Amino acid sequence: MTVLLNPPAPNPNGAPPAVARRRMEVCVVGAGYVGLTAAACLADLGHRVRCLEANPGRLATLRAGGVPIIEPGLEELVRTHRASGRLTFTDDIAAAVGGAEVALLCVGTPPRPDGQPDLRQLAAAAREAAAAATGDLLLVVKSTVPPGTCEALELLAEPPDPAWRVAVASNPEFLRESRAVWDFFHPDRVVIGADAPGLGELVADLYPPDWPTLQCNRRSAELVKYAANTFLAVKISFANEIAALCEALGADAERVLTGVGQDSRIGPAFLDPGPGYGGSCLPKDVSGLVAVAESVGLPATVARAAIHVNAQAQDGLVAKLRATLGPLAGARIGVLGLAFKPGTDDIRHSPAVGLVHALTGAGAMVRVHDPLVARDVVPGERVDDPYAVAAEADALVVATAWPQYATLSPERLQRAMRGRVVLDAVGVLDAEACAAAGLDAYGVGRGRPLAFHPVVWLPLQWTLDGAEPPRA
Repeated sequence: MTVLLNPPAPNPNGAPPAVARRRMEVCVVGAGYVGLTAAACLADLGHRVRCLEANPGRLATLRAGGVPIIEPGLEELVRTHRASGRLTFTDDIAAAVGGAEVALLCVGTPPRPDGQPDLRQLAAAAREAAAAATGDLLLVVKSTVPPGTCEALELLAEPPDPAWRVAVASNPEFLRESRAVWDFFHPDRVVIGADAPGLGELVADLYPPDWPTLQCNRRSAELVKYAANTFLAVKISFANEIAALCEALGADAERVLTGVGQDSRIGPAFLDPGPGYGGSCLPKDVSGLVAVAESVGLPATVARAAIHVNAQAQDGLVAKLRATLGPLAGARIGVLGLAFKPGTDDIRHSPAVGLVHALTGAGAMVRVHDPLVARDVVPGERVDDPYAVAAEADALVVATAWPQYATLSPERLQRAMRGRVVLDAVGVLDAEACAAAGLDAYGVGRGRPLAFHPVVWLPLQWTLDGAEPPRA
């Protein structure tokens, strides 16, 4: 199936290919989203990479030449370097680790119910990799972990020969789903955390010499990832909070937030209001930062507020639909998009999926479409044609910003629908074209449907004759 968000090639415009400082034998533990991307891209930089994968189905797919995840450009890199011999896949840890100078740990650290990451997979990977070492080995943690994790792993990572040294460094990843290959080759920074002389330089040798690099101690490197993702979540939640204020006052959030983002101190990225943040990183990492702060007695007030505002974003969409349709029980509602963002089939913590569950829980009859999410993951009817989502619908919701949805014909949607309400939660539709076609198009931050926006007289009252000025 075609993905319309392909990022530029790793080396556009005929630029020479990026090459690592020196070529090494590298083991990558885990062929999931982070591990497979890192393995393929490191092979492209010139390393010989052996990727260890314990899941039999995933390993069989990789050995057969397939790629088990959807990521633009990744399949081509895997195919190229399997053919070149620089990238191999195995479930034999001795074969994967033997002879390697560096082993990247790229296994999952899913959140526990209390928000703390579950580090059991990571601990097992570190212990098993160290036990398979054939000499000095540097374990590099790519997974997102709380500060202090690398130190703990170093205590339990014991090599088979006490004369050999197994050390642990931090090198967090900053890859965006649907742009991971591009992000790997065009990093804002490569963060390296090491506490012993020479180990930071060994990690830096994995990458080209001209890439921007930040070297620090391990705890600082581990915290960079949590802090960066929490700040992005804060910006998204701030945008949604301003959007809610715009709706209450009759202001236009798009223009307000554009004005905010044009301030060079702030910047426009992540200031688009919508259904809230989701995916595998932001929810997990914000909760992780809160849990880390709690462990040292700090409240993490701003991070907690971001989580609270994010939870309210979905409620706001449901409230809009109730304002236009009345009770949702029995209403026919079409939802366009299930993935948490365009360019991926990832539905982890997807606001769109949460919205579908909220609508069906309220008694609505829901029909859904997504270009890549091919399995039944939500209640309701799934269709393969976005126009079929609109058939006999009382309302239509665009919940994921797939570019395909921006090209839908408003006239054709209007003819297919029973009602007129279109709620564009991600800002991809042309509101004027929808209105011209006879649709009632609403967005996030452009005013509540049917709402009355009173003039805000309170700040002006003190200017009237006889009125006393407000007291400080």
